[in-house]
Amino acid sequence: MHSKRKKPGDENAGQEQAVAQEMDKVTEEKMAELLGITLRALQTRRQRGKIPEGVWNRHGRNIMYSRWRYEEWLESLWVCPLELKSEETRSESVSLGTVSVAGKPSHIPRQRRGSKLPAVYVIK
Repeated sequence: MHSKRKKPGDENAGQEQAVAQEMDKVTEEKMAELLGITLRALQTRRQRGKIPEGVWNRHGRNIMYSRWRYEEWLESLWVCPLELKSEETRSESVSLGTVSVAGKPSHIPRQRRGSKLPAVYVIK
């Protein structure tokens, strides 16, 4: 009789996922704590419009944040280099049957500015 061994964290994985979904909406105080900033700093960011409405919502007198929407908003701010764009945009710019031979330019270290080192002479 083979019993399937569970990893140490497996028994709580389902419970943790359910708690994570429930904990999506958090108070402004909790969100500041999760971000590692002060409550006042988070309030200032919200009031100046640095964090868009939709990420946060007024619920009566309280301000509630959606952790999921905050993460999505942060992801939307990232600027992706051309190489990391989706396959669609890459495939549109490449013609079939053509291969680019040119690679990346090699990195040549720049010389340091300033005075040159004095010449060293060896006496024989």
